Amino acid sequence: MIRTLNDAVELVHTHHVITEVPTHGPASLVEKVLGGRPSGSWREHSKGRLAYRLGRMLRASPDVLAVRLVEGKVAFVDRTLWPSVYRVAMEPTRRRASLAGLSTEARELLTAVERDREVRLDKEGPWTKARQTLQERLLVHFSEAQEEDGHHVAVLRSWRTWASPGLRDEAMTLSYEDALARLREACGGAPTGLGPWVF
Repeated sequence: MIRTLNDAVELVHTHHVITEVPTHGPASLVEKVLGGRPSGSWREHSKGRLAYRLGRMLRASPDVLAVRLVEGKVAFVDRTLWPSVYRVAMEPTRRRASLAGLSTEARELLTAVERDREVRLDKEGPWTKARQTLQERLLVHFSEAQEEDGHHVAVLRSWRTWASPGLRDEAMTLSYEDALARLREACGGAPTGLGPWVF
């Protein structure tokens, strides 16, 4: 049973990739906290609040990468696979396809992130839809942070800003196909795919 942040981080280390909510791929945080796949809404389960809280804590953990990687759902990825995620996110062909059809707002936000390296936004506001689009298409690195006044904000970084030089070097030793294969293997074969923007 998963009860603490340490338990949750160890779960990520053991499986390399877990999703936040149940999918057709890897193990999920919700299932591990609840003790099985929920039959109804997991949020209404007696342990739903704990699962939600641990999910927020994993997003903030420096040892875990939270990224929409499985069926477009949030997945928590162990450090060993960060080079593979970076390689996939930065693949030129994939990025070009992901840029197609972006709204004006999403393009403006992406330009700001690439120019300024980091943009902080209220989690809910006029830029929320644009931010979610960039996050879903793996065009930016997304995380959450708590400001000094206590309120939480969305933090968008360019992938190059997020990645250390060593991680970038390691990622560039991988072919796109090898990076995808490593991620698919960690996701139990990813039977329904790694998401609409990963191909």
